Amino acid sequence: MILGVNGIRLVAPRSGVARMIEAVLRCMGTMDHPFDSIRVYTPRPIPEDVRLPSIGTNVVVPSRFGPALWEQVALPRAHGRRGLLFCPSYVSPMIAACPTFLAHHGSYEGFPEAFGTFTLAKARFAYALSAWRATGVSTVSEFSRQDMHRYYWIPLERVHVVPEGVDTSNFRPISDRAQVDAFRREYLGADAPYIAYVGKPTERRNLTPLLHAFARLRRERGLPHKMLIVGAGLPGTSPFRQTIRDLQLDDDVVVRDYASHQEMPFVYNAADLFIYPSSYEGFGMPVLESMACGTPTIALDNTAFPEFAGGVAHLLPDARVDTLLEGMHAVLRDPAWRARMASDGPVRAREYDWHLVTRRYLDLMIPIAERAERAR
Repeated sequence: MILGVNGIRLVAPRSGVARMIEAVLRCMGTMDHPFDSIRVYTPRPIPEDVRLPSIGTNVVVPSRFGPALWEQVALPRAHGRRGLLFCPSYVSPMIAACPTFLAHHGSYEGFPEAFGTFTLAKARFAYALSAWRATGVSTVSEFSRQDMHRYYWIPLERVHVVPEGVDTSNFRPISDRAQVDAFRREYLGADAPYIAYVGKPTERRNLTPLLHAFARLRRERGLPHKMLIVGAGLPGTSPFRQTIRDLQLDDDVVVRDYASHQEMPFVYNAADLFIYPSSYEGFGMPVLESMACGTPTIALDNTAFPEFAGGVAHLLPDARVDTLLEGMHAVLRDPAWRARMASDGPVRAREYDWHLVTRRYLDLMIPIAERAERAR
């Protein structure tokens, strides 16, 4: 049987969804399944560091179309009628002649103020139609499943929950503290403790109140820590950059636009605390990665976080400056609490190892592919 995969996210800057595609493809190469060919379709060749299974092939489908039309026209034409087409990034082609399996990662409509008009229009049209059109549908949390029912009117029984995962062989506690300390000195340019934030700089993740809370912690509580912001891509004109300047934090906040997959475990392990104060997430992979590394972790008590981080991470009721300040201070000053987080985080994360997640995808996709094969 043939499994086609929409790999368009692999040829753009690789963040959450692309990392999910990479992980699932890598794990498929280690598992038993009936697919004898996995075809990863992209408009350009995938980067050399993306590992495909031994039965995997990158099928390059050049096109004059932009990404949206490529997914709707070029992709289904290239795949044809045989096998199953796995669409792991919100959208399935309306004209697909084969069965499709769609993975959805969180409804934008749940927090509309965080997205532009075009993005919201695309979500309301393309994402909803894709979910209705797909043969099988999954999403990453029970919270997101309820949102798909609320906003797309998809019957709950049609939507399966397959969470995001974590590579526990990479994201894990690092016992060699000398190596961790060396990373901290190199990355920060100083041997100082730090609080970490990883993610895009969107207002729904409350970076502005976080910076204000951090500034007050240093000023009012004598906090010796710096703050490390990774993956943010903050240009000089960014309002967050201006906030850093206004709060006179230029020497205390270190911004890194990008960290490699190999560097990220050190980012978490070298931190005294990881905080991800997002008001809306379909899942929230950085929180799971931080827990897997045994790093004390703070998120908010909303959306999907209680499903996978409840009882391990410190979940705050809101992202007001006072709440963030007291939450960070409480964790940093309590060694016993931090030790429990360091112990419990990796245990919880093992339940979300990408191999277990990939098995759940296969268990949903294989029956669809087998039915299609018998019908042929």
